[in-house]
Amino acid sequence: MEMQKQDRRIRKTQKLLKESLLELMVKKDFKNISVKDITELADLNRGTFYLHYADTYSLLQEMESEVLSDFQDMVSNCRYAFKKDSLLPVVIPIIQYIEENKKICKILFENSSSNDFVNRFHMLVLKNGTAIIKEQYPDAKEVTMNYFLEFITYGLTGVLKQWVDTDMQQPKEEVAEFVDKVVMGTAKKLLAV
Repeated sequence: MEMQKQDRRIRKTQKLLKESLLELMVKKDFKNISVKDITELADLNRGTFYLHYADTYSLLQEMESEVLSDFQDMVSNCRYAFKKDSLLPVVIPIIQYIEENKKICKILFENSSSNDFVNRFHMLVLKNGTAIIKEQYPDAKEVTMNYFLEFITYGLTGVLKQWVDTDMQQPKEEVAEFVDKVVMGTAKKLLAV
């Protein structure tokens, strides 16, 4: 029982530190945010911060890892639900997640200090996309497959970033349909033997 209370307090403290960092990142560049800024906003002392994180970068890195882990879980859970010739069962949950977690996703996609996030997101899409597309087009030429996968990975990242940057004005269903048509339409033309 005592351990559960402690774990709850730890999670609550870490959540408060993350929320404080996000709030500060809306107002100023990450590189200009100090541990003192975060702890003052969270109304915690610096020692409490250092019990959980080595520095502001480790806090940001953990936030990025949590979002990427959520994306990976969604892809893993939906991967075998997709129909041939459609990625909608995989794409829709990701877009829904971005919409529901707009604040953190917007900050991570836009922040230059989160460049690692965009690169890690790219790798996640590339790894999962490779498996999905190879299953659908097992006879495609390897060189064509590699070019296609790089192209769609950067394209998907760009589409999602654009959607976030424009405050998600386009309905999520339209964005999902667009991604599906571009990826699967291009795959049919390039990879079908």
